Amino acid sequence: MSRLENKIAVVTGAGSGIGRGVALKYAQEGAKLALVDFDEGKGSETAEKINESGGEAIFIKCNLRKIDEIPVIKEQALKKYGRIDILFNAAGVLVHKPFLEQTMDDLDFIFETNFRAYVLTMQSIIPVMVEQGKGTIVNIASVSSVWPELNSYFYGAMKAGVANLSRNVAKEFARKGIRINCISPGPIRTNMTPDFIKNSKEAEQELIADVGMLGRMGEPEDIANAGVYLGSDESSFVTGVNLIVDGGVCISN
Repeated sequence: MSRLENKIAVVTGAGSGIGRGVALKYAQEGAKLALVDFDEGKGSETAEKINESGGEAIFIKCNLRKIDEIPVIKEQALKKYGRIDILFNAAGVLVHKPFLEQTMDDLDFIFETNFRAYVLTMQSIIPVMVEQGKGTIVNIASVSSVWPELNSYFYGAMKAGVANLSRNVAKEFARKGIRINCISPGPIRTNMTPDFIKNSKEAEQELIADVGMLGRMGEPEDIANAGVYLGSDESSFVTGVNLIVDGGVCISN
């Protein structure tokens, strides 16, 4: 039996990067999916790939920066599947530049996507899980939440907020059968990887050597594997945890 057999999962940011990797892995493990992204082309492509491979997925177009659009996620997921077992918040944006060059528009951009959207999706879907008597939430934080990282200041601050929020909300809802955990990825090869690393093998190798990683950049599948564990019944005694998946960044610094 697959590890997520017949579980209903909502995955945000499913059009690319970690969200797409999680969606594809969840489908392989038997989950039925409601995939959320603002990019209709990329989100639909992920859903089509899953359906063509014998899985089951619907796409829900939603700009998570727009508060009035977020309720549609719950509405369409319940309309299709009747329940929500897992909420996986993977949507995220990054502004990568020196602190004195980061603007209030940058701050709003990161806050609205990387923190406020997580608050609102949880507030929307937790009541469904309370009524069901169980549910699992996995939020993507970042190694930046526990390890100083140059040029990612607002990003790291919001990801630290996600980790703290998740732990505190986990405490409130543990006795209602709801588990809430985080994954904090290290450097993962996605569309959010800074261009100077993405476009230079030498820069990538310098990063790997500098932060003491396991000889390579991480891939979305590395995070997806952790996400399967936290979404499955294998982690039924795990809540309020920030699982660091960073290839050794934190232990080397």
